Amino acid sequence: MLKIYINPDNFFPNHPGSTNVISTLIWDLDLSSQGKITSKHHPQLLYEPDVAKADICVLTMLWNFYIKHSKENLADLEISQAEKNGKHIVIFGTRDYPAKIRNKNVVLFESAGLNSRNTVLYHSGLPFFINDYMDIYCQGTATFRHKRDVPSIGFCGQSNNSIIKQVWRASKNNYHKINYHLGIEKWEPPPFETTSFRGRVLNAFDDDRLETNFIVREKMRAGDPKIQSEQNRNKLAFIKNILESDYTICMRGHGNYSIRFYETLSLGRIPIFIDTDCLLPFQDEIDYKSLFPWIDVKDLPYAAEILLEFHNNLSNDEFINLQEKCRNLWLEHMTKDGFYRDFISKINTIVSVKN
Repeated sequence: MLKIYINPDNFFPNHPGSTNVISTLIWDLDLSSQGKITSKHHPQLLYEPDVAKADICVLTMLWNFYIKHSKENLADLEISQAEKNGKHIVIFGTRDYPAKIRNKNVVLFESAGLNSRNTVLYHSGLPFFINDYMDIYCQGTATFRHKRDVPSIGFCGQSNNSIIKQVWRASKNNYHKINYHLGIEKWEPPPFETTSFRGRVLNAFDDDRLETNFIVREKMRAGDPKIQSEQNRNKLAFIKNILESDYTICMRGHGNYSIRFYETLSLGRIPIFIDTDCLLPFQDEIDYKSLFPWIDVKDLPYAAEILLEFHNNLSNDEFINLQEKCRNLWLEHMTKDGFYRDFISKINTIVSVKN
């Protein structure tokens, strides 16, 4: 049983969406009773109200919450409290902006993390949790594609090759960079303009030996506020593009992560992962590069060759089996239950090493 301390005094009931996945898992947040907190049963996790008796601490809210609401001092106090009691502290960060934390007492899980920014005790990607697309769009039945001589490469999303728009967006991004470095803005902007980057990635697969299945949209989520609805026509076109392609290009947007990566795995399809110093969940434990084409951004000029070599080295049975492995990767590690298992295993290892 892993005993976790979370400071209830720093819970903000008016912001329940900013509570991290572990706090939500082991706390019963009764918001109708002025944010009353009680613990819930979990077979391997126990909420320990006494920090001295806990195995590890968890920062109460998401890191983004403290930055957005100028409450970094509360986060610092929680980190200091853990240190004073000889405990490591787990911090969760979500969405588009990497956390800049330099503390060897911290275990950091975040969506948009940079793999090279190794300034904490342990650093891992955080999955983007989605419902099971196989159940929603395939009636729960897995259908895998057979290998073809000419592989089809799918992508449905925002990209841009317009020079005018590239210059405009690059100027905006540089403006945000300057303000960030001056301390005027809180959020770290991307290192480059991302929609034109996506255009360069798609162009790298413009090869007669490949079949491209690209639906390029000028606006994020097709400019459709209802696209998150499961049966929205633009959402259905997005899903169809993944299902009818052998491989789907998965690359960063504004944040250094790809939701499409998790959606592709859930549907039992093979991602082409474009690595822009990305941080995937438990990257030290899972051999991602053995499961799908992995293209470092510096190797983008050779993207078509890398994909073709990967594809041509597979037999039909291996190609089908790889799709099943991708689906199982999502089931075992990218669902909430899978993440909880991995999290508990990793934290137990960290705690045992410390002791």
